[in-house]
Amino acid sequence: MRVLIVGAGSVSGGAAIAAARKLNAEIIATTSRAENLKDCAHTIHGIDLENPSAVDLILADKTLREGAVDYIIYVPARGMVGIAIEEAEPGMIEPSLAYSVRPYLKLHSILKPKRTIALSGFITMPELMKIYGAMSFTKIAMESLAVRNPSALQVIRIGMFHSNSVRGIMILAQRRFMRDPDYQPEWRAEWKASGKRFPDFFYSKNYAAEEATYRSHSNGQEFRPTEASDIENGFRMALSGEKQPIINVLGPWIWTENTMPELPEAIKSRLHFIPSDLKL
Repeated sequence: MRVLIVGAGSVSGGAAIAAARKLNAEIIATTSRAENLKDCAHTIHGIDLENPSAVDLILADKTLREGAVDYIIYVPARGMVGIAIEEAEPGMIEPSLAYSVRPYLKLHSILKPKRTIALSGFITMPELMKIYGAMSFTKIAMESLAVRNPSALQVIRIGMFHSNSVRGIMILAQRRFMRDPDYQPEWRAEWKASGKRFPDFFYSKNYAAEEATYRSHSNGQEFRPTEASDIENGFRMALSGEKQPIINVLGPWIWTENTMPELPEAIKSRLHFIPSDLKL
């Protein structure tokens, strides 16, 4: 098995590497940095998805072209966060799609792997809708593409875990609270009443929401926050041939789905933000 992991230097990328390695895969990984990535057969350096030619640079790699790619794992994602979903504007969506979705669709169309796997989150929870902003529509687009093309695309939804990207969202939310007294007044009151530092409040509130919302999928296991080893389990499941287009990973709770969730009105009324040309 030959696996291309795009954006392998992150926490999720490391989990993807660990999963592929345990399945004895040949791993080709990309990074924006200059050093080789541990446990990978080959590293493609200097891949910055801000660069419009990033996909062409990946495809031009000699080692990559030496054989077929069985799976693509695409980790990078970026978009306007730290705002409520109601504050998202149509102009915020395309830059996010250009970084987070369109590159893996192009890679898939050219490399023709068995499956391309991307990452999403539990963004329809009311708590995340208050802070996930325009990025929500990128994740909905990813999931919808996978549901419509289940033999080609797959999405792993991951619970909140400690990473640079989640820390960045938390910092943006905290800054907004500090400068805008009218932003999420219920959250503000709850935070002040808790007596907690904002980072502690942020994580604990979201963990509590995850547990309450998805307890029906616990299968008798106690809830705990998602860790890198859980994400690795999700990738291992995907690389082992799981056919359902959506794999949910929430701590030790793992389940699959083949349909989109019921979307809140705040998302449904703005689905036209997602361009109609976004297709496999």
